[in-house]
Amino acid sequence: MEDNVSQVVLPKKRPTFITVLCILSLIGSGGFGILQPLYQYVTFDKTYPEKVAQIEEGIQKLEDAGMDSGFFYETAQNGLLVLEKTAENLGPMTATNVLFALLSLLGVFLMFKLKKNGFYLYAVANLFWMLVPIYFIGMEVGMMTLAMGGVITILFIILYAVNLKHME
Repeated sequence: MEDNVSQVVLPKKRPTFITVLCILSLIGSGGFGILQPLYQYVTFDKTYPEKVAQIEEGIQKLEDAGMDSGFFYETAQNGLLVLEKTAENLGPMTATNVLFALLSLLGVFLMFKLKKNGFYLYAVANLFWMLVPIYFIGMEVGMMTLAMGGVITILFIILYAVNLKHME
């Protein structure tokens, strides 16, 4: 007599670590990645003159104190440059940042569903997203911006890559 036992295929259980990474990525890409550029786009014209005046005042104080070179002076000068370039490229920068944030979110959603192609989309979108400041602002200042955010981005890509074995 034959046993007609059917096998039940259970869906893969998502590891808790991937769930946590996806939630953090959702906050980063969705919250900061989409909302911050849109907020900047809406409020930039109102805040731009005030920000320029604050930085110029800081530069003047540094010069009055005889500190017209060095880290703080260079940082203030770079701040002015960032504001100028952002003012020139606000629309394209906003659109590019939002596009990469949406691609990143799609990658996170796919990884939440344990799809490997989500990782590749996430990695490519975030690596190109890191280049946006370099493209629109310039190499020197863009590299400084990249250094600040790039470490976390690379860390997340590595953490997802380590967990690729759980994805299909």
